[in-house]
Amino acid sequence: MSWIWDYALPFVLVLGTVVLFHEFGHYLCAKAFGITVEVFSIGFGRRIAGFRRGGTEYRIAWIPLGGYVKLKGETAEEGGAISDPGNMLSRPRWQRFLVFVMGAVFNLITALVLTTVVFMSGVREYAYLYDPPVVGVIDETSPAGSADIRPGDRVLTFGGDPVTTWKDLDLLILLNPRQTKEVVLERDGRRITTELEIEAGRNEVGVRRVFPNTGVMVGGLQPGWPAEEAGLETGDRIAAIDGVEMTNIPLLLQTIQAAPGRPVEVTVERKGESFTRTIVPRDEGGVGKIGVAPTYPTIVRTYPFAESIRRSVRKNLEDMFLVFDVFRRLLTLQLSIRTFSGPIDIILISGAAAQEGIVPLLQLIAFVSLQLGIINLLPIPPLDGGHLFTITIEGLIRRDLPMQLKERVMQAGFLLLLLFMGTIIYFDISKNFFR
Repeated sequence: MSWIWDYALPFVLVLGTVVLFHEFGHYLCAKAFGITVEVFSIGFGRRIAGFRRGGTEYRIAWIPLGGYVKLKGETAEEGGAISDPGNMLSRPRWQRFLVFVMGAVFNLITALVLTTVVFMSGVREYAYLYDPPVVGVIDETSPAGSADIRPGDRVLTFGGDPVTTWKDLDLLILLNPRQTKEVVLERDGRRITTELEIEAGRNEVGVRRVFPNTGVMVGGLQPGWPAEEAGLETGDRIAAIDGVEMTNIPLLLQTIQAAPGRPVEVTVERKGESFTRTIVPRDEGGVGKIGVAPTYPTIVRTYPFAESIRRSVRKNLEDMFLVFDVFRRLLTLQLSIRTFSGPIDIILISGAAAQEGIVPLLQLIAFVSLQLGIINLLPIPPLDGGHLFTITIEGLIRRDLPMQLKERVMQAGFLLLLLFMGTIIYFDISKNFFR
């Protein structure tokens, strides 16, 4: 029951909301043009309850993962005379085009509205993201340790792309796994050029091995472990250990791991006050652990209505270009298909977002809605984009394509889509259960 509440329900809320708004876009547009909507279903599968009004059956079904609309005459086999004004195929091409595109439009509107609400409510972000990318510490055991990168260096360009903030650098590293990139640094007023090999992480995305000096916060505590027993709380800042300032997470971990069974003096800051606690790290195979999950300091940024709209538009445009960039990198083999998140990943991400609060959950719904809108516009049958592509071709040649040809293309696209989804699910299962 705990798993259902913590993960399954947030997943249903995220996916259900996104799909339902998508189908609502089709529904409203079809109704506006007088096209008969035979079914508007919340959920899939067997009908639980419903009613009929205005020629439409409104129903609730058992599988709560969004919903669907069924339009009269959506294909030639679905009945109704072409002369029937309520038949989809009887309507002008431009009306059919708008009906198919409106699902994606509603997804984009959903993303814009929710992101605006998020900016007005307050966006919690790592405080270092918008700082200049000045290196604080390097993982010496990684390829970054053998590159000519030193603490205090400022990253100017990465792979030829200018870098002004840690957020810029994080994204570029994320999108370039298993690649070696030229990095231009500023050191003591001089420009230094070196090469950095990017390692791939769990999802086959790049992993950053150079870190900023940010300070360290307590992100979580393990019940019954030394940190909790010493009175540390989530949100505390670990300022120093044995008088040494803890400027970053790797330094904190290194310091604690080097002191198994030996008392250390931990200086903690909480709500403007500072105090010291003596903590004895547990000896776990010769490695010290205190049961704390360190994280970077965060900051909440809140904006007025007009500024929130402006930032929402900008962020969604950035995310849109990011989705296209990911597809480009997949086609050019710069990224693996393992980069995609399948249902298991989405369940875990949904649960984590819900546990953080309503704002992170709204952020996730907005991002998934944006992605669904973009993916649905791809010219692949049976996606909306496949229908839009067909209608566009028919409009250019001023005649309908043979129904048999459209059926064959639809079948081929459906098989391609099944193969793609099956591959994603396979990798999703393998990386979550067979690592």
